[in-house]
Amino acid sequence: MISDFFETNNYFVDKKDGFQESCHIYNEKKERIGRIKQKFSFIQKVLPIAFVKSILPFNIEIRSANGGLEATISRKGSFLKSEIVIQDASGKKIGAINPNSSFSKPVFKILNTSNHVIAEICDVWKKSNFIINDSSENQIGSIDSKWSGKMKNAAISASGYTVNFMATYSNHEEKIAILSSAIALNMCFLN
Repeated sequence: MISDFFETNNYFVDKKDGFQESCHIYNEKKERIGRIKQKFSFIQKVLPIAFVKSILPFNIEIRSANGGLEATISRKGSFLKSEIVIQDASGKKIGAINPNSSFSKPVFKILNTSNHVIAEICDVWKKSNFIINDSSENQIGSIDSKWSGKMKNAAISASGYTVNFMATYSNHEEKIAILSSAIALNMCFLN
């Protein structure tokens, strides 16, 4: 059965404070469409420091509201140079995240299975509005830490963020990889 989880263009993630193991995902109609579950290692529970979370192995699951697996993001090794893998619901690798740490302009590159850049998340250290560009540097989306539009007055945590895709962006597999990357970035690098 094919899921419609990735059919929407606006995802609202209710980020939990502290070391909660899950967050909820809403659509633009304020309907809960899924959740994000992160499995923590013993070291991550003992040392809940943002820097530690960004260099240790992790496993994040994106699940639909009915519990079905939609995608996973994981890092098996440690430190920033190890590969962050994105898999679809069937376990097939659909992409990877390559964090480029540079003091001038940090960028997270999202790669397809052939290691070609399909998108970049830029300006990630400003913690407010991030830009998602395709490989031709055209904006295809954004990540905003402020709730806006219909979600502004929702009874949801103020510490959430939105991931928005342009209405014309329709590549299903790349959308899974980009949304997964935005979630991993917020849970493991910016938290």
